[in-house]
Amino acid sequence: MSYFSRSSVNLSAAALGRVAATLILAALPALAWAQAGHLDNSFGSNGIFASTFNNSSPVFATSVALQADGKIIVGGEAGNPGIILRLNSNGTVDNTFGTAGLVSIRFRDVDNFTVAVAVQTDGKILAVGTGLPGGGQLVRLNPNGSLDTSFGSNGSVFLTSTPSVLALQPDGKILTSGAASDGATRLLIRYNSNGQIDTTFGNGGMAPVFSAIASIALQADGKILVGSGSTLGLTGAPGSLSRYNTDGSADIFFGGQGEAADLVGPAAVGVLSNGQIITAGTVTSALSVSGNSTGFGLTGSFPSAFPNLLFGTRGLAVTSFPNLPMTGASSLAIQTNNFIVAAGSAGTSARSSEFALARYAPTGQLDSTFGTGGLVTTSFGSGTTASIAAIALQSDGKIVVVGQASNGGLVAARYLGH
Repeated sequence: MSYFSRSSVNLSAAALGRVAATLILAALPALAWAQAGHLDNSFGSNGIFASTFNNSSPVFATSVALQADGKIIVGGEAGNPGIILRLNSNGTVDNTFGTAGLVSIRFRDVDNFTVAVAVQTDGKILAVGTGLPGGGQLVRLNPNGSLDTSFGSNGSVFLTSTPSVLALQPDGKILTSGAASDGATRLLIRYNSNGQIDTTFGNGGMAPVFSAIASIALQADGKILVGSGSTLGLTGAPGSLSRYNTDGSADIFFGGQGEAADLVGPAAVGVLSNGQIITAGTVTSALSVSGNSTGFGLTGSFPSAFPNLLFGTRGLAVTSFPNLPMTGASSLAIQTNNFIVAAGSAGTSARSSEFALARYAPTGQLDSTFGTGGLVTTSFGSGTTASIAAIALQSDGKIVVVGQASNGGLVAARYLGH
């Protein structure tokens, strides 16, 4: 063993400079790897968790929610049953949850899947799901994955119509969607925290809405924002954004009688701290006689629904991914600094796509410190289809996304936020 006293080392200023330069150069790869938008190598396998759970049937994730302790709740499908999976914060399966980390739920007869998940402040887990022949269930689990029999009827509430969204209010009340008995009138439905219908909302707990619900978000004042896709069902076609008061009535001070047109057919809705409303979806990004290209589309509007013309380009931000002409956003999340992270897929065809993310400043401009020029893609191999279905932000700023890859099944990935 060797010991050095301070007097035994006598480096010249030039030598010290060379040492410092060497140390800086050696650190550059690590610094570059730690850039925002790069996969977090401390999560799963090189930033990714993927599993088919030994199923040959479709396996995919639809939704994600974060627990206060950093564990990750993922909703989706693994074969016929809908599933709820819990991952530890390092991206490994939490075997203390359910059976080997999984809870399987038969929401209906066949083709079951979990539509959305949410975590209550007491750690209990809400899930809404559906299957064939339609309808579904709203279910609550205890933190260990067992059914909470104090909720609804022995842990679940039967839904006569097919749900598409789930939102948990700060007071514990639960919002989901459905349809009236005519099958055409779309509804917002609210339940009390015990699973009983909230008769103070709308008409007996149900409020009619303008059109089919694709996304939902809550404002700080409790008002409810609803995004609706195009009635034509076309990718990249416009839709609408509407707002409802806390009692379920349409907010007539929003747009025209509570509804405003939205160019991106909002697959996701978010609210900045100043009240500005952001929507994300898919828009045509380039016209061509051989086939139009699509990209991420984000809109920014004031709380009145009037477009914020300073957001993006006259209220609309359109983002193309290089050499990936079939691109669209499925979800968004708002960071504490009001930067916006949108996520979805980017591909060359219906049979080849990748995870895609983009980060924007509150003004709708791409954040050049994120990924490459504000863009991130993650490929799962040539000829593979992959897409992000949902996104969540950890308290440390890391970005969790879930979705599917055709060669990997259900996928969860985590990216660095800064």
